[in-house]
Amino acid sequence: MNQDIQNALLDLFSVCLEVSGAGRFHAHISYSPHVNCVTVYVLPADTEYQSANRDFRLNEDVYICRNLGGKPKEVVANLNDLAGRVNEFLLPAHEEAA
Repeated sequence: MNQDIQNALLDLFSVCLEVSGAGRFHAHISYSPHVNCVTVYVLPADTEYQSANRDFRLNEDVYICRNLGGKPKEVVANLNDLAGRVNEFLLPAHEEAA
């Protein structure tokens, strides 16, 4: 994994923390090393986690290995795209604060 991919992963993680900290949504991120994949999903903060019925607002996987994820530039672009989509969950919180 090159430095650009690592930086994009850190940015994605930071966005997930920021969204979760805003209080309206929980942005979950996980890394599966056996398949070299990052999974992100977003749920409303009031989600009943014991329930089988969850209102996923986003549920995406990004493979960061060359075989499935593509060339490093493609992987970085996919991670940045996902970070941008997660970041959209901050907009309602920013609008309410204004």
